[in-house]
Amino acid sequence: MYKLGTLFVAPLIIIMIFIESGCLNLPTNPIMPQWNVDLNIPIVNRSYNLNDIVKKQNYISVKDPNTANNIFLIQSDNYSQSVGVSQFIKATGTETVHSTVTNSTGAATLYVQFPDNAVITNAVFSSGIFSYKFSNISNQNVIITLTIPGITKSGAVFSEQVHLAPLAVDTNYFDFSGAAYNLPANQPSIFKNSLQVVITINAALPAAVDMDLYTQNFFFSSATGILQSKSLGYKSDAFGLNIKTAQDYRDKVTLKDANLSLDASYYSPANNPFPIEVQNLSIMGKRNDGSQFALTIPDSAKTFIFTNGVKHFNFDASNSNITKFISFLPDSVIVTAEYIMNPNNTTGTVTSQDSVKFAANFSTTSFMAISNASITDTSGIQNISDKDRTKIKAAQSAYLSVNIQNGIPLQASVIVNIADSAYKTLFTLKNNTDNTNTFSISPASVDANGNVLSQTSTSFTVQLDSTQTDELSHGYYAIYTISVETPNNPTPVALRPSDLVKIQIYGGVKFQVNEDNLK
Repeated sequence: MYKLGTLFVAPLIIIMIFIESGCLNLPTNPIMPQWNVDLNIPIVNRSYNLNDIVKKQNYISVKDPNTANNIFLIQSDNYSQSVGVSQFIKATGTETVHSTVTNSTGAATLYVQFPDNAVITNAVFSSGIFSYKFSNISNQNVIITLTIPGITKSGAVFSEQVHLAPLAVDTNYFDFSGAAYNLPANQPSIFKNSLQVVITINAALPAAVDMDLYTQNFFFSSATGILQSKSLGYKSDAFGLNIKTAQDYRDKVTLKDANLSLDASYYSPANNPFPIEVQNLSIMGKRNDGSQFALTIPDSAKTFIFTNGVKHFNFDASNSNITKFISFLPDSVIVTAEYIMNPNNTTGTVTSQDSVKFAANFSTTSFMAISNASITDTSGIQNISDKDRTKIKAAQSAYLSVNIQNGIPLQASVIVNIADSAYKTLFTLKNNTDNTNTFSISPASVDANGNVLSQTSTSFTVQLDSTQTDELSHGYYAIYTISVETPNNPTPVALRPSDLVKIQIYGGVKFQVNEDNLK
């Protein structure tokens, strides 16, 4: 026991002597250890669906944005152009026949050709002039009876009686407005193009009368027969699209399954209407700035003949440039055509109620491609104190990570700018992979029907230099642009408004912990 106690006490006495003599110095202020740590800076964590990027506008719309399976659709109003044919139901010009009629031969039948060589079986006049000039070349009084068997007015056959003194002259004209015409049963077929006029002269002695008969400018409310082929002229109408702010997407949207349905309709209450020919049909898109884009129309649709009913055409990518035409997003569409009635001079019936109408409907279905549609947004760099900014400024290094998850079957890209408190750009993130300012990601993978199978994900790390690290300490906002577009050599994909692209950006700063930067 004595030896053990001595061994324990002796070292303690030696230590106390050292303390008393000042031979051992202990620090009065402990030195903190130093080590490197990371400061994580959340910057952006947002998702955008396709409807956010290609905004819902007139003619660029979503059937039902609340239904995930619906797709983008561009649908136009119906456009129509009507052309009345009243200007066709006429036989204009003047025809005349000269004859000398005596009272010795009984009734004389004369034929005055219809204007414009029309062949009329029956008709109703809206207007028309018939006139005569009678010259009595006899030295006695004559009574002339003029009858037109084919013309009835107010239910009575047209007839006129004229009394002429010796060597007298008489002229007169009659308006056939409201009169009806029916080809007399006894009229020879070679005179179907003429108006039959029956003349009788009564006189006590042999007498003769020179006569000139005229037909001039016959207009009909309805007519059956052969009206000569006639152009109704060119008709051009412009239809406003009223696309409003959809013009923001001009040159960004290219449709994939667009079509134009064009119906040419010819309405007539008659059973055997004349055919009509449409020539040189053109459809032109025009913007308010004067720029134009023409729809390519197949020859079979540029010029065609049809009769009462509807002629239907459908323009799609196989026979026209309809996708580019609609993608042009014109402010108005101009439809122009020349209309030829009865192009082959056939027999038919035409009425004042007849009309030719073009109805056009532009639409897209299922698929469309997008070229550089984009959205720009701003996120505040939150939760960074002044103390953290001091640490960033003194940091050894800094980096920013950009993570993109693409659930849209389109090529996506992101451009990111770091801005100060006044939204002034401090620097733009550079993709170290290709030395550009753009971070790109491949489209989401799709199945054979263009439906998304799985999203693609890509991460980029941007190492900041000392200048950018210093500028990051003054950063208050991230201003970024997300763009989507159809890649080169695209395959059809279904674009749904619910498809998402997600972007995450965060920063990392490595700095040294010491007494100064903990204060």
